[in-house]
Amino acid sequence: MLIIFDVDGTLIGGEEEDWRSFEEAFLHVTGSSFPENFFCRIEEITAQAIVHQALPDFSPEARHVIEKDVRDEHLLRLHAAHAFDNKAFLPKTGAAELLDYLDCQEDLSVAIATGDWHETISFKLEAAGIDVSRFPMATSSDCYSRADIIRLAAERAGYPLKNTLYVGDGLWDFRATRQLGIPFLGVGHRYKELCDGGVVHALQTLEPSGFVQWFGRFRRNASDILAT
Repeated sequence: MLIIFDVDGTLIGGEEEDWRSFEEAFLHVTGSSFPENFFCRIEEITAQAIVHQALPDFSPEARHVIEKDVRDEHLLRLHAAHAFDNKAFLPKTGAAELLDYLDCQEDLSVAIATGDWHETISFKLEAAGIDVSRFPMATSSDCYSRADIIRLAAERAGYPLKNTLYVGDGLWDFRATRQLGIPFLGVGHRYKELCDGGVVHALQTLEPSGFVQWFGRFRRNASDILAT
């Protein structure tokens, strides 16, 4: 079976600084802030999609150019934030230990699927001290939509979607898994929001003991979906 992890809010923290850097980068490059209630109205939450949806009057070619400029400016601001505070991006409780544990299991594989760009997520993971170089990864540098990012991560890991579980922290993650028809485990500080939003399986942290206990029950109860 393949377990695919989101990154921001799931494996690492620092979301407040990350979003601030992203919004400042967009303002710096375009000269405009995101419109009021923009994030409540858009359909897709990935770095690529956010920039493109914020520029409806631009040609696709112009959006791609601006997207790369926003990405590069965002990366510069992330570096500055970490230089100012080397604890700006910390690993989530239990995340590194869980990845190490899963990596040693013969019947399980791990992949990474994030809505961030490859360059920016790689820096944040390095700053958090989490090594994912051993795992297949797909990012918003590869695909526009989160569902397609997850699908590509599974493909790179050599697994069919039917044998995949996705772990994330947002309702946008949950929506993507429903679109793909795969199981979802919600984690992190949005625990209540996830449960209120219809997420059936949720944990507050990724501490290995709690995850392993939950996963054992889940796998037994859903063996038809998660058969290896």
